[in-house]
Amino acid sequence: MNKFNINPLFRLVKICDIGYTTLIYFLLALLVASVLEHLYGEYDEKDEKDKTTVRKILDLVGMIWLNGIIIYFIRNIVAFIPSPFDGLYGFEHNRLKELDSAYVFDFVLMYNQPNLVKRMEIIFNAIKSVLFK
Repeated sequence: MNKFNINPLFRLVKICDIGYTTLIYFLLALLVASVLEHLYGEYDEKDEKDKTTVRKILDLVGMIWLNGIIIYFIRNIVAFIPSPFDGLYGFEHNRLKELDSAYVFDFVLMYNQPNLVKRMEIIFNAIKSVLFK
């Protein structure tokens, strides 16, 4: 395939495939975020008040670590999902750059975990209050 293919039909197929890949990442992120949120449960301020700052940070680090591992696996799984646009007008789905960059998945996954977002907000505010008293 010519790296600089300017065929309008090729470009249209590529744009459609980017949308298809983005939709897959979006739907998987909603699914995974729902499972993780169910696993974590609701954020409970009473329980959090009893935890030390170190414990709060370790909880947050663990959640982010788990998200990172999930992002890695999902990115690799999505690469194996066939595309209906593969082969049209010389387009090769496996060469799509968006397969290597799961930015949509990352954002939707993080945004749809209120427990994680609340924990990040608390740690962020604690750091901000120490640095900018």
